[in-house]
Amino acid sequence: MIPLKQWITRSTSDTMDAWGIMLPGSKKTFPCRIEERFTLVKDSQGKEVVSTAEILLRGLVKIGFNDVIEWTDENGVSYSRQPLSVSVLRDVGGKPVFTKVVV
Repeated sequence: MIPLKQWITRSTSDTMDAWGIMLPGSKKTFPCRIEERFTLVKDSQGKEVVSTAEILLRGLVKIGFNDVIEWTDENGVSYSRQPLSVSVLRDVGGKPVFTKVVV
């Protein structure tokens, strides 16, 4: 099994202000595994963008493209990113094992 020794905070928001900016919503913290590396991926619109990290969360976790994911690495550097891609990794029986978030 993959050890989940890091933590992220997911901020969700369902409402916008008059200017179209997402208002702060609820926050939830999850244990995870973060692999920090720069890779070229396709985002939700199909454009090629550079990602900074891949995050593995145990089980099926509801993550939206408007959510904000925050974490602090071992050097004390804080990051705040929106997901570029979200996928569910399943076992042979179809059970969700991990949710993979690319930011």
